[in-house]
Amino acid sequence: MLPERFAVGLTPLPTAARVARRRSALRMRIISAFISLALLIGILVFLNPGWSAGLVVGLVALWLASTATWMTIAVVGLHRAKKDLASIGHGDAFYIDAAGIEFVHPEPMRATWPEINALRIVGGSLGAGPRLIMEATGDRTVRIPLSFVDASPSAIDSATSARSLGRVRVDVSGLDKLI
Repeated sequence: MLPERFAVGLTPLPTAARVARRRSALRMRIISAFISLALLIGILVFLNPGWSAGLVVGLVALWLASTATWMTIAVVGLHRAKKDLASIGHGDAFYIDAAGIEFVHPEPMRATWPEINALRIVGGSLGAGPRLIMEATGDRTVRIPLSFVDASPSAIDSATSARSLGRVRVDVSGLDKLI
C-alpha cells in the first residue's frame, strides 16, 4: 500500500557542489592567468626574441582579451550558481497524491490529475540543469530544476504513475538531449 502523499524535498547539495566547482574554476583561471603572464614576460625579457613593438602589443592584447573573456565566463558562472543556491528554500518542493500534484516551491500551485496537460523534463546541462515542468489547464505552468529536488526522475515518474493510476507519466525524453 502506498503512503498517502509522496513528498519531494528540496536539497541544496548538488547546487552547493556546483558553487564549489565554479569557485575552483575561477581560482584556476586566476592562477593560469598569472602563469601565462609570467611566461609571456619571461619570453620577452629573458629570451629577447627581437620582435617588433606591434607584435609584442598584439600578443599582450591577445593575452588580455583571452584572460578577460575566460575570467568573465568564470565569474558569471559563479554568480549564477550562488544565485541558484540562494533561491533554494527549505522543506518540500511538491507533493504527489491521489488527487494530483501540489507544488510548494518555487511557487504554490495545485492541479488535479484531469487538469494536468503535461509533466515533462526539459532543458540542457547548463546552469541548474534540466527542469521538471508541470503544465495545467488555464495556462498554468510551474517549473523547478531537478538539481533542486531530492528525488530522481524515475522516482517522480513512479510516484506520479502510481498515484494517478497511469493517467499521467513524466515525459523524460528531454533527458535524451543530455547524452
